[in-house]
Amino acid sequence: MTSTIASRFIAAWCIVLWGGCAAALGPPEDLLKRVPVVEIGQPEPPDKHYVLYIRAGKPVPIQLTVKGPLLNQPAQAATHVQFTQSLYVYREWSSLDGITWTRRAFEGAASFGLAAKGGVVDILVDRGN
Repeated sequence: MTSTIASRFIAAWCIVLWGGCAAALGPPEDLLKRVPVVEIGQPEPPDKHYVLYIRAGKPVPIQLTVKGPLLNQPAQAATHVQFTQSLYVYREWSSLDGITWTRRAFEGAASFGLAAKGGVVDILVDRGN
């Protein structure tokens, strides 16, 4: 009986590890044929399963929020940014061509400072590796 439990445990771990390895390989090359591609600003499909496409140079709306225990109330601001390259985003993956995918879509950093003229917020956005 113990060997049956042990073999089931080992089989379960093999499935988990195999699944993890498959996920580490990234989306399939034909993903754009299998999953709807939605350009930023367009409605999402009802099941929320899609590839997001961001066209280079197209204004992308960004909503910023500043909040925390040092503030009386949160504050918001809206702006637009433009990407230098077209980009596909699928879950945590990103691609410049829709075929070769990188694990992290984005990485970045934010900083906040105060000076006599007021607050300064800097946000750095880079493509993940």
